[in-house]
Amino acid sequence: MSSQVSGFRSDHVITAPALVPLKVMTARLDTEVDIRLQNDGHAGKALNAEHSKHPMFIGIGGGRGAGKEYTCRYIIDKVRERGYTELADRVVHLHLDDFHRELSPEDRALLDEGKVEINFDHPESYDFELLEGVLGRLQRGEPVDVPEWDSKALRHTSAKRRIECQPRVVLVEGTLVLFAKELRSFMSIQVFVDVDSDTRLSRQLCVHLKDAKEDKEKTNAMLRHFLDAYLHMGKPCFEEFIWPTKRWADVIIPKGDRNNVAIELIAQRLIDLGI
Repeated sequence: MSSQVSGFRSDHVITAPALVPLKVMTARLDTEVDIRLQNDGHAGKALNAEHSKHPMFIGIGGGRGAGKEYTCRYIIDKVRERGYTELADRVVHLHLDDFHRELSPEDRALLDEGKVEINFDHPESYDFELLEGVLGRLQRGEPVDVPEWDSKALRHTSAKRRIECQPRVVLVEGTLVLFAKELRSFMSIQVFVDVDSDTRLSRQLCVHLKDAKEDKEKTNAMLRHFLDAYLHMGKPCFEEFIWPTKRWADVIIPKGDRNNVAIELIAQRLIDLGI
């Protein structure tokens, strides 16, 4: 069954009205190498001659804390280490988190007052249409401005990243990169970084508490808030929206960003294709 999220279709992912809300009232929050290539012919698109004219798009999805960003950086580093500096220099790395929707003045006021929590893992929190437009311009070889999201201020910065030259490879990473059919249509290779939930949770927790002061009471409050948000929003969102996108992956990387051999094989794949 197909479903609709902000005008975008995501076949299979939602088979009923979403159980995980975009906004949650704060009162509720107080309580060895194994790369599996899917044999559906999709990855074969990477081999056609069009890549001499257009960039190759690679979508890298997976749960928050799976190491998607590290995977992208490692792919670029490995291409460079093997002497393909020109190719590495023309790899563009896009983050789905930079394409969050701006909060409405009403939601911003409620958030500032502590009356509501915004679920930034929810599909409705992303501007898939904006990302689709950026990918389209890159595909056509046109310069484009990419927004930048401030995760602390929860808004876009005034600065934008300008991409002038036509890239040869575009790595698009984020929790829901494989969610929307319109985005998947760009991808020559779709990757799911598969890491167990305990590891992902511990990584997120370390990031969340890295700026915590010695104030034990404040640290405990931050910890309670994070775990409540994870249980009521992060975990349900992963189970309902993110995990099902694994079915679209051409390549699944068990152990995630620690599976260096698997990541190196992807880097070598780019080199072998002569992108």
